[in-house]
Amino acid sequence: MPCKFNTSRADLPLLPCLFTREFPNIIFGGFIVSVGNGTMKLTLRNQIFLSYIVMILFNLVVGIYAIWNFKELNTITTDIIVGDLSIGEKLSKLNDSILAQDLHEKRFLTLHQAESENLFWNKSREFTSLLTEIGGLSSSLKTSLDTLSVHHDAYNQFFSEESALIKAGRMNEATVLSAGELKNSFNKMLLTIKDIDLKIKRQQNQHIGRSNSLGEKALTSTIVLSVIAVLFGILFAYLITDHLSTAIEHLKAATHSIRTGDFDNLPEIKGADELADLAISFKEMSVRLKELEEMNLDANPLTKLPGNLAIEKELLTRLNETQKFSFCLVDLDNFKGFNDRYGYARGSDVIKWMGELLLEIKKELGTPEDFLGHIGGDDYVIICDPDRVQAICNRIISDFDRGIGSHYDPEDLKKGFIVSIDRNDKPTIFGIMTVSIAVVNTDRTLIREPKEVALKVTELKQYAKTFAKSLCIMDRRRTL
Repeated sequence: MPCKFNTSRADLPLLPCLFTREFPNIIFGGFIVSVGNGTMKLTLRNQIFLSYIVMILFNLVVGIYAIWNFKELNTITTDIIVGDLSIGEKLSKLNDSILAQDLHEKRFLTLHQAESENLFWNKSREFTSLLTEIGGLSSSLKTSLDTLSVHHDAYNQFFSEESALIKAGRMNEATVLSAGELKNSFNKMLLTIKDIDLKIKRQQNQHIGRSNSLGEKALTSTIVLSVIAVLFGILFAYLITDHLSTAIEHLKAATHSIRTGDFDNLPEIKGADELADLAISFKEMSVRLKELEEMNLDANPLTKLPGNLAIEKELLTRLNETQKFSFCLVDLDNFKGFNDRYGYARGSDVIKWMGELLLEIKKELGTPEDFLGHIGGDDYVIICDPDRVQAICNRIISDFDRGIGSHYDPEDLKKGFIVSIDRNDKPTIFGIMTVSIAVVNTDRTLIREPKEVALKVTELKQYAKTFAKSLCIMDRRRTL
């Protein structure tokens, strides 16, 4: 009696019929093995198994080589994500920390507030902590980090000396120390941080180059394996080579996209193998790169205008290039009363409206070289050519006075004032908002540092606020 055996499981071994001379048809996973008529149609699993019997040595060598390449590629990707990007993020924080120290040092020199001194030392400790963390991530940066640490220690020492001079009332000596040794130490730190950043970027490029090289080698080995596998079955060759080749091409495309700064259009690799894991690593890396890129955009979240760091950078650039320019500080008067009376949402609408108004005026009366920034709250900055500053300021005042009334309730606008709470939590009458503009012109006033601009425009702004109307106050004093 013939032996009949049917199953849908493809993972069962191929069993012979031991008790008959008749050879049955046995069904495995949709493929029929018919031994009686001399033909054999094997499952893919069995075809691969039988093919490997012939090419076991070759496949062993190629397989180990391919796995090594993919593992190395995954290791490089991990190094970029965990190492280079982490160091880059901490380096960015390190740069922000030293800039904050410089800001607090300048504030302490100007305002003599103990809070500024405490904030300086807090940022100093943060700087030292970040320096230690970066050193733990990369031993290759030890020399540069040691140099940076030496400059930072010198910078802190000079600040301690400056602090002692300020507290002793020796302001001239403190000012000289700030503009001399302290500034030199600060510049040395910035240059060292820039040098470290360049090293990290070169290291990233090397990793990406190695990643491309390994991808090409993996592709070559896969093609060789595919050519030999074709001899043992079209189906086997198609399934294996198509998957690997497509995946590798996608990975190369992903590498190219990341290298060119396109983080949103990475190709999809479906599956649950090492290639899919590597694709996930690429996506994680692209997300992190995009986050770091967005972190570097110092834009105000409400108006989308450049913020404090961008303003300071623009000011430093123009001062270093000895350009003649006008620095305008635009401030809304009675905004707090409006915000307390009508609420945060309507106050935000005024802030956004003012940003859009300034942007439109800059487009119409300014040039692409002019700069518009948002310090925060109701303070804005315009940096433009002195020849155009008067026209721009006049336009700001006229457009503001004409448009601000639409943000008030009709009955309040008719009265010409609102009743709100002042800074002492007492009911107070506030007039309709006006705009005060303080302008410092470097073609008339000698400016050496950004803090000098800040001091002058603050003084002018306070004077402008003494008038109950929109006003532009311009520093017309000449200094040599």
